Order: sequence, then structure tokens, then C-alpha cells
Amino acid sequence: MTTNPSVKATEFEMRTAAWELLELEGQYLPVVTVTGETGYQRVDDPSSLSAADNDVTKARNQLGVRAEIILFDGFRRSNLVYASAARVDGSIYRLLDASETMALNAVEAYIDVYRHRALLVVARRNIEKHVEIGRRVTDLVEGGRLPFSDQLTIEDRIRSARLAELEVQRALRDASARYERVVGRAPSGGMSTPRAAAPASLEALTATALQNSYRLQFARTQIDQARFEGEVALADRYPQLTLGAGLSRDINRNGVSGTRTDETIGIGLRWTLWQGGRVAERNAIASKNSRAMAAQSVAVREVRELSARTWNTYRTNLERSGQLREQLRINRSIVEVYGDEFEAAKRTLLDLLEVERARFNVEFESVGAEAGLVFSTYRALAAQSRLAEHFGLPKAQLALNPQFQDRAKVSPTNVFNVTIEPLK
Repeated sequence: MTTNPSVKATEFEMRTAAWELLELEGQYLPVVTVTGETGYQRVDDPSSLSAADNDVTKARNQLGVRAEIILFDGFRRSNLVYASAARVDGSIYRLLDASETMALNAVEAYIDVYRHRALLVVARRNIEKHVEIGRRVTDLVEGGRLPFSDQLTIEDRIRSARLAELEVQRALRDASARYERVVGRAPSGGMSTPRAAAPASLEALTATALQNSYRLQFARTQIDQARFEGEVALADRYPQLTLGAGLSRDINRNGVSGTRTDETIGIGLRWTLWQGGRVAERNAIASKNSRAMAAQSVAVREVRELSARTWNTYRTNLERSGQLREQLRINRSIVEVYGDEFEAAKRTLLDLLEVERARFNVEFESVGAEAGLVFSTYRALAAQSRLAEHFGLPKAQLALNPQFQDRAKVSPTNVFNVTIEPLK
């Protein structure tokens, strides 16, 4: 989960949002500019210049420095920080949600490899069983108790069993390839598939999912982000006050020989009293807010649906797995009885092969059902946004702490006290 490229891409998105938030610190700091100019100037103004200076080309040089800081901007900077903090929190929740999805993909890939290994054992045991029946049939054919057609029949079934093994081997290789793509290395060593703790009820699963869902928390940050971005746009309706101070030094300025120094300090005002399109701007802001609210409602419904589907799958797999285990027990008893009756010439070879086929099919299906049951318990954890934590991966190890909005609301400049560790 910490090395998968898709998770890394989402992590870089989160870090980009965090760095862009830190960029906003510059909005609260003074802006210092240095200006300079050198060249030649000729001024023809006999009413203001002396005869010695008028209409004479002189070298002119100018150097100045000015500092400005915003005193009031209609809360534009604060809302920029709030919106950016909401975006950072949203990107964190997206990363956490992607981590849950990746954890579920890893679990699915692991269980799939385990399942195919178990199916391969079943397929090979089926071959061994048919080979053993083949030896018995050969003895009976050579003893004249069975026709030669039975010898051909069992050989055909053995080859069919071997073909089934080949198909399972191919599927196992495919499952191993998917495991390597998701996890980053090939499966190795022994494997086990313990069940995770199952939810007590659909209501409990849904309540926890709604409370913990990273997808839903992301949708909430989008509401805040849309609201604050709207406030940023509306800040243009307020005056902007700036405090400025400057110092400039000129040589031969505007045709006057000599050196001149200017020092200034004061408050500047800029206020747009009217600008077209403001009604449409307000309507656009309202539409963005409504869209974010609707997206949250969609997220709530999706979480509820996911919880219900997860619960339904778990309950179905639980009952199906139990019924298949009982059916397999019955089929094994039938195979044993048919084997004895075959030796006693009370059953034909086709009768015995038919019950063997039924036993194999049920055992094959039972392995898949048990794997599905195990996976459904982990899927329930993912629906509650608790799967990564279940495997010992806390939020702090996966992403930044999603509290940028809370810190910004205390004071917008609080969010700038952040250390982003380098990627490892």
C-alpha cells in the first residue's frame, strides 16, 4: 500500500495541495520591489527648466525600493486559506480512501491466490482418485468382469481431469500475476485466510460506514471548499487597503540637473464600486454550492448502498458456504457407498464416475464459497474505512492529519506551521 504507484499518485496530489496552501503565506507578508532605470532623456520645457537644462540631452539614472502590505482585502486572503485548507483535507481523505481501496485489492489478490492454490489441490486429488479408479477398472477388465469400453471410459475421464488441472494452473498463474501487480512482488511461502470480524447487523455496518467513510468526509470538504471559494469571489466587492512605503533616488530627473531623493509612506485605497456580471457571478456561486451539497447526498446514498450490498454478500456467502460443506459431506459418503457397490457389481462404472463428478464439483464450489466468505468480511471493513487500520496501518502512516480546516478557522496563519516530510 505504501509503494503502489496508484496510491503514490494520490499521495503526490495531497502533497501538492499542501504545498499550494503554504504558498498562501506570502499573502500575509509584505511585498518588497526594487525598481531601476538608466538611459538618456531630453526635455523641452522652457517654462519650467533653466536655459542650461532645457532641451539638453542628459544621462538619467533612477533607483528605488518600495514595500507594501495588505491591511484589508474584504477577507479574500482568509477565505483563500479556508478554501485551500478544505482542499488539502479533501486530498487527504481521497488518499485514505484510495488506501482502503488498495488494501481491499491486495486482500482480494491474496485470497484469490490462496483460493486457486486450494483449487489446484482439489484438481490434483481428483486426478489421483480417477487414476485409482482406473487401476481398479483395469483389474476388473482383465478379469473379465467389466467390458473394455469401461477401460476407455475411465481413460477419457482421467484425461478430462488432467485438462481441468491445466485450466486451474493457468488461472493460478493469472492470479499470481495480478497479485504481483497489486502488491509489488510475487506470492511466496505458505498462505492462510483467517476471517475478519464480521459486523453484527446491517444497521451497525451502515452506521459505522456513514460515520467513518472517507468518501463521505471528502464530499463534506468539497462543500466547504465551494463555500469559501465563493467568498473569495465576493471579496472584490469590498475596498482594499494597503500600507506602502518607498524610497527613490534620481539623477537628472525630468531634465533637471542634479540628484533628487523621494521618500513616501501612506495608505492606499482601491475599491471597485461597480462591475458588470456580478449577478451571474452570484448565481454561479450558488450553483457550485448546490452541486457540492448534491454530491454529498450522492455519497451518502452510495455508502448506504455499499453497506447493504456488502452485508447481503456476507450473509449469502455465510449460508452458501455452510450448505456446501454439508453437501460435500453427503457427497463423500455417497462416493464411498457407490465405491463399495461398484466392487460388488451393484453399480456401473458410469454410476461411480457420476457421483465422483458431483463430489468434485461441490468441493470445487465449496472452496470458492469459503474464499468468498472470507473476502466479504474484509470487504465489510473496507466499507467502514477500517481495513488499512486492521492491518496495522494507521492514518498517520498513510497521510497528513486532516485538520487543516480546524486549524485555519482558529487563525488563518496557523496552517503555515507545517512540516511536510520528504518522500521515503
